[in-house]
Amino acid sequence: MVRISRTLATALAVSAIAGTALAGTAHADPSLLNGNFRGVDGDPLAVWTIATSCGSAGCTGTVASNKGWTSPATLTGGRWNFTVTRPGAITCADGREEPLVVSLSVDPVTLDGVITADSNYGCPGGTLTQTPFQLVRAS
Repeated sequence: MVRISRTLATALAVSAIAGTALAGTAHADPSLLNGNFRGVDGDPLAVWTIATSCGSAGCTGTVASNKGWTSPATLTGGRWNFTVTRPGAITCADGREEPLVVSLSVDPVTLDGVITADSNYGCPGGTLTQTPFQLVRAS
């Protein structure tokens, strides 16, 4: 049987949602997201800081959480995308450990986001789920 800390998975996903630093400036490219943000639902203390820029090679950035993780971000199809990974978060039925992997995608204009995760992560038998979330500027 797969041992998963659903609380851990939920906490990571909520932390990922809850603190995203995304906001464009008035005169900047509308696809740039820079600042401190959190999720509407989730841990009110979780804050993400996102720094993005665009150049001739495309748009990239970094998402850093006050919960201890950092992830590169890329702009693809008009949405900022990044992945949060926590090694050894789950033990499969066969005894191997798999990481918790949560992919996030955020619209830079509306700050609407989607979390994509496999319910069993790397273990067999999981279901791919997508959960919407909303970001707001952290005060």
